Amino acid sequence: MQNVIEIAGREVGRIGYGTMQLAGPGAMGRPTDERRAMAAIRAAVDAGVRLIDTSGYYGPAVANELVARALRPYPKDLLIATKVGAKRTSTGGFAAASRPEEVREAVLDNLRQLQVESLHLVHARYMPDTTVPFAETVAALVQLRDEGFIEHVGISNVTVDLLREASEVTAVASVENELRLGHAIGREVLDATTRAGIPFLAYRPLGNGALAAPSSPLASLARVSGIAAATLALTWLLDQAPNVAVIPGTANPAHVGELVAAETAKLDDEVRAALDALGGA
Repeated sequence: MQNVIEIAGREVGRIGYGTMQLAGPGAMGRPTDERRAMAAIRAAVDAGVRLIDTSGYYGPAVANELVARALRPYPKDLLIATKVGAKRTSTGGFAAASRPEEVREAVLDNLRQLQVESLHLVHARYMPDTTVPFAETVAALVQLRDEGFIEHVGISNVTVDLLREASEVTAVASVENELRLGHAIGREVLDATTRAGIPFLAYRPLGNGALAAPSSPLASLARVSGIAAATLALTWLLDQAPNVAVIPGTANPAHVGELVAAETAKLDDEVRAALDALGGA
């Protein structure tokens, strides 16, 4: 299995780090232990992770601010990807914020929170409650790219039709969609990106931690194989296509090792067959 992937012109490892869990419960507010949260992201970078996935609507602002506090000055080879197109509601939910003026405001917020002069990769997240054509949201990012605020445009939470729509506006640098063991919904988007040679960033690859829990269907396989359940789930996902990268997250430094181990884990035929049997559940 190849351990590196090119995303937005940069070669990074296929194990990334998602920052959603750095904020408080439900990605709202501040965490109870900010030092531990920052230690987690530092541990990931120290372990070789060079792909950080974040967003200004985690917190809101909290995750980005913790990233800046933990990692600045940023390693020169670090790729920080962020997302716009959504906002938080007063009840902690997510709602569309996909109008061009909202996209611009979100990009400027991300720049300020991360304390950078330009954003290397920004994904336009599609929200089902939007009334704005997705092509218009993507075009707003293209305009910001032309102005020098961002370098590459990606898309997130999309269908094959939305991928096609975005591709008519600009070259899509990456697609960030939900995918994991036992969650086959949207597999057709992965297949489409594989054919097109577009990197696919799998978010929520552990199902918000469910696949790493003691009650996980992987728990017994982990005991038999001697490989942590989280590592098994991520390794299986990386095996699905060469253009897949995964962006698991944790606010616990002790869990980082299980995540990055997937980059070099070796699965024997019996373990792989058992994972494949669970894969399309």
